[in-house]
Amino acid sequence: MGAVIGIVAATILLLLLLIGSAWWIVTRSRASNRASSAAGLGNAPTPCHQYSLAVVARATGNWSKYSLLGSGAYGDVYRGVSPDDGTTLWAVKRAKVITTDFRKEVAQMATKHHPNLVRLLGFAVGGDVNTRVENVLIYEFIANGDLQRWISHDAPTSLTLLQRVDILIGVARGLEYLHSFDIVHRDIKPANILIDAHMQAKVADFGLLRVGEGSSMGSTRVLGTVGYVDPAYCRTHNVTTAGDVYSFGILMLVVLSGRGATVHEMNPGSEPGSSGDQEPVSISTWANHLMAGGTTSLLRDPRMAAPEDIIKRIAQLAVSCTAMPTASRPSMLQVMQDLEALREEVGGGDARARAAARVDAMMVDQQPMRSMDEDLALVKRQFALESETATNFSSHEGSAGSS
Repeated sequence: MGAVIGIVAATILLLLLLIGSAWWIVTRSRASNRASSAAGLGNAPTPCHQYSLAVVARATGNWSKYSLLGSGAYGDVYRGVSPDDGTTLWAVKRAKVITTDFRKEVAQMATKHHPNLVRLLGFAVGGDVNTRVENVLIYEFIANGDLQRWISHDAPTSLTLLQRVDILIGVARGLEYLHSFDIVHRDIKPANILIDAHMQAKVADFGLLRVGEGSSMGSTRVLGTVGYVDPAYCRTHNVTTAGDVYSFGILMLVVLSGRGATVHEMNPGSEPGSSGDQEPVSISTWANHLMAGGTTSLLRDPRMAAPEDIIKRIAQLAVSCTAMPTASRPSMLQVMQDLEALREEVGGGDARARAAARVDAMMVDQQPMRSMDEDLALVKRQFALESETATNFSSHEGSAGSS
């Protein structure tokens, strides 16, 4: 009898082991599939957390001036340290323009993941009739700053043609992804393109304005940046993906030439910046003027070596993005594919060219760029200094009051 019971017990144990093994294999397979899917996109979805305003304020040193990364028409951006681990750096956008459907927009933004989009990590809302209403967005911190810093004439190093094409392809991929959801960015410009430690582009500051929709700020208000805004949108206030294509065309010419979105000199022989008494014109008009006169070499940033035929083809693609009527413009998908084909000619499979595109994060910073660890240490030192200063000031006031 004891032998029978032993056999039954052993059989049950064996069955439990088999079931457990099968469950482990299936679970691992599903996890692997999810990881593979995320890896195929380049970014695993990151949970979007809601934080209190007090927590976010502390993370930025109470909106310290030392943490301010930049200011724009729509808000101020601060560098902060995540309270979750004390090491992850944040880019915190404190909105100046308050939208009524903020939570809805955040909920939708949190579902958009792409290697060439800046990830939304969290948000905070608050305020009442007696205090400032706050809409705060928390993004991943991108160490190498924005594209404007890399193409300006006082940049510490000049981007190569391959690096510029790779950056433009990254922006195009990010925009094409947004357009696949009928989402329009509406403010494409160098300051809204961030560059990571591998010199790859990430599109920042995208909202969730859909094709044909107005905004919660009112559809009659023209939003965007002078020089990059589609003239058709200025006239009609109709939001379309063609508006982003126009802005991207301007961005292409700016990145290619190292100039601004508007230029003053129409004379092909003019030196950059020699404005004279001429009215500024769009860089697209200027590029058309140069190509008609056969002087496309002036479209090349003089700091960059590049074959003239490649410069001409990139310029032609850029100008086609600004064509009128808007229906004659290529889609973002077409632009992306054309740039990818050009990239094969520019860099091919040259591993050395790709290695050259990876610039050490120490090379450039806000002034200059530090590594992520150095950035974190600097932020903590600044917060400690401000706290010590405030404490000393309070102690001094207390001493003065008692004397």
